[in-house]
Amino acid sequence: MLRYAGESIRDYRMIQPGDRIMIGLSGGKDSLLLSLILATLRHRSPVKFELTACLIDQSDGQMDISGVTEYMTALDIPLEIINHPTYKIMEIRDERSPCSLCANLRRGILANAARKADCSVLALGHHKDDTAETVLLNLLYGGRFKCYHPHLFMSRTEVRVIRPLVYIEEKKITIEAERLGLPVTSSCCPYADDSKRKTAKEMLLELEKLAPEIKSNLIHALKNTKLDETWTESKAQE
Repeated sequence: MLRYAGESIRDYRMIQPGDRIMIGLSGGKDSLLLSLILATLRHRSPVKFELTACLIDQSDGQMDISGVTEYMTALDIPLEIINHPTYKIMEIRDERSPCSLCANLRRGILANAARKADCSVLALGHHKDDTAETVLLNLLYGGRFKCYHPHLFMSRTEVRVIRPLVYIEEKKITIEAERLGLPVTSSCCPYADDSKRKTAKEMLLELEKLAPEIKSNLIHALKNTKLDETWTESKAQE
């Protein structure tokens, strides 16, 4: 896990000397393992940086975050908890794309929290499967071949977003989280079993049976797509 995360951090120059990084916690296995990886790198890396974390309780108090609180204390990472009625908002609006709205709300809240905490970097727990699923979602429902970047700058909040787990498959994270006994906590999301992302995940599993390297190949395509291989050129060259 450390090696893969280290490779992505190096490839995209995610962490710079003196960075103060806020980890966006969900209580799930991905962000908990990300916290452990960054806490370990904080001690091992010659590049010095600081860590803090923020968890958004979107469940109106239904989440049990006691285990997460103890875990972050053990890692010596300060934790801020923000209550936000995201699920109620989506229910009232009868939102057609709840996952998209939830992600946008959460990212905005975390970015603002990072600025208030004097953090210039926000670390998110998106992994390799998330990346491949996002590519499929954009192809199927948006007609575009695109995905989030492992390291990007949000000009409105002046916060850099990093995703150190993008080279790590979800199944490996699951195995490691179980081996380490991480205090995984349910987000109580009412839309978890009925979403476009779940459809993309199921489709990816089926495609993987035909093309076992599909996730790696999608990431390779994101890195290596050339302008002259797309239809954006006004005139094709033979």
